[in-house]
Amino acid sequence: MTLSLRSVRWPAFAVIAAAGLFVCFWHLGRQGIVTDESAYVGAGWEYVHGVFTANLEHPPTAKYLYGVAQLVMGQGYLGPRVVAAAATFATGLVLFAWLLRPLGFWGALLAAGLWWLGPRGNAPDWMDPASGSGARVDRLALLEPVMVFFAVSSLAAGWAWIRTRSRWRFAWAALAGGALGLAVTSKVTSAVLVVALIALPLLFRRWWDLLVGGVVAAAGFAVAFVAVYQPVGMVRAVSYMFEFQAAHDAEGHLVEIAGRSYPSAPWWANLYFLAHGITVVLLVVLVVGIVVALVVRPGRLVAYLGIAIVALGVFLCTARVALPHYYDIWMPFLTALAAVGYTALWRTARARRGVSRRDGVVRAALSAVVVVALLASLFPVTQEVVRVARTRPAGIALLQHELDAHGASGTILFSSYGPPSWRPYFAGHAVSAPVPGRFGAIVQGTDARFPMPDAVRAFIRTNHDGLEHFDVDQLRVWVPRDGVIEIGADRTMQLTR
Repeated sequence: MTLSLRSVRWPAFAVIAAAGLFVCFWHLGRQGIVTDESAYVGAGWEYVHGVFTANLEHPPTAKYLYGVAQLVMGQGYLGPRVVAAAATFATGLVLFAWLLRPLGFWGALLAAGLWWLGPRGNAPDWMDPASGSGARVDRLALLEPVMVFFAVSSLAAGWAWIRTRSRWRFAWAALAGGALGLAVTSKVTSAVLVVALIALPLLFRRWWDLLVGGVVAAAGFAVAFVAVYQPVGMVRAVSYMFEFQAAHDAEGHLVEIAGRSYPSAPWWANLYFLAHGITVVLLVVLVVGIVVALVVRPGRLVAYLGIAIVALGVFLCTARVALPHYYDIWMPFLTALAAVGYTALWRTARARRGVSRRDGVVRAALSAVVVVALLASLFPVTQEVVRVARTRPAGIALLQHELDAHGASGTILFSSYGPPSWRPYFAGHAVSAPVPGRFGAIVQGTDARFPMPDAVRAFIRTNHDGLEHFDVDQLRVWVPRDGVIEIGADRTMQLTR
C-alpha cells in the first residue's frame, strides 16, 4: 500500500496543480471588473510612465507589477490579472514547499490543493453569483493576491531560517524580512505578521537567532521598503497613506451584510465575508482541521501559524472598514493549519503504537474523520471549478451592448448601483443621482446602499407606457420608446421627443 501511494504522488500533484492552473487562469478576461480593480490598474499604468500621484493611499508594489504587465500585454485588465493569478498559483507552490518536510507529501499537497481549488468568492450579497462575476478574488487585479504571495513567502522563509543550522540560515532571515517588506508595500494589512516572525525564535528558544536574525530580517525589510517607496516619494507617500487610512478607519465605510446596511463594518464583518466567500462546507472542514491541530499533538508549527492567524484576526475584526475580499489574507494560513490538523489525525490513526493501535474502533473513527473531511471538501471544490468554467461577461459588462441593441444612447442614470461598480464601464457618461440633463436610460441594480430616489421611482410609475424595460442579469433597464428622459433645473423629470 505504501509503495502504491508513493508511486502516484507526483501524478496526483500534477493533476491537482493542473486543476489549480485552470482555476487561476481560465477566462480571466471574462470576469467582471470589481470596485477597486480599476484604481489599481490605472495607477499601475501611470507609475510605469513616471507619474506617481494616483492611489497613494495604498502602497505601490502590486501596482508596479500591474503596470509592468500592461507594458508587456497591453493597457487594460488582462495583464494585471495574469500577474494576480500567477501570484495566487505561486502561493500554493510556496505552501507545498514549506509544508513538505513537516507534514510529508500528502499533507503539503492537501494544503496546496485546498488553496488552489477552494472557493474564495468576492461577490457581495447584491451581486448575482450565477454569472460568475464574483468567482475567486485572487483572479482579479486587487492588492490581495500579491500581498498574500509575499506574506506566505515571508513566513515560509522564516520557518526555513529557524530550522536551518548552517551559516546560511541568516540568508533566510533576510529573505523573510524582504518578503514581508514587499507584502507590506503591497498592502499594509500584512504588517501584523511581524508578530509571528518575532515569536518564531522564541518558540525554539533560539536567542542568538532572535538577536542576529532579527537585525538581518529588519535590514531585509528596510531595503525592500525603501526600494519600493523611493520612486513615489518616501516621506510624502507614507505620510499621506497613514493620514488617509487613519481618517478612513475613523469614519468607517458603508457596507451591506445580509441585506442590511451598516455605516461602518461591525467587528464580525470579515468573518461573515469569509463564510460567505468560501462556503459553509469548506469553512466547517477548515475549522475541524484547525481544532484537531490545536488538540492533537500541537507543536511549534501550529503555534507559528496560530499566531499569524490571531494577529490577522485582531486586525481584521477591529478595523471599521471591511470589504468582501479582505479575508483572503487569512486563507493560506487557515488552510495550512487545517492541513496540519488532518495530517496529525491521520498519523495518529495509523500509528503503530498508542491508543489508536490497541483500539480498532477509535483508529477507524479517526481515519473516517479525515476521509469524510476530504470528501466534503470535494463539493465546494467542484462547484468552484464549474463556476470558473462558466464565468462569462455579466451584468454591467453586457449593458452597453444591450443599450445599443435597444437604440438607447446618451447619459445613463443609475440607481441602486454604486459608482464604483459602473464607473469602469461608463465613466464620463453616467450619474448616480438625478441631475439636470438629458438621459438615454435608467438602470436599477440591487444594492440597497444606493436606493432609488422617490422622484425616479415616481417617474417610472407615471411613464410606464412610454418606457421599455428589460433585464441584464441583475440589472433592470428602462429606455424611452421615443425621445429621451429630461431632468430640469428643478429636478422634475419628463419624457421629451
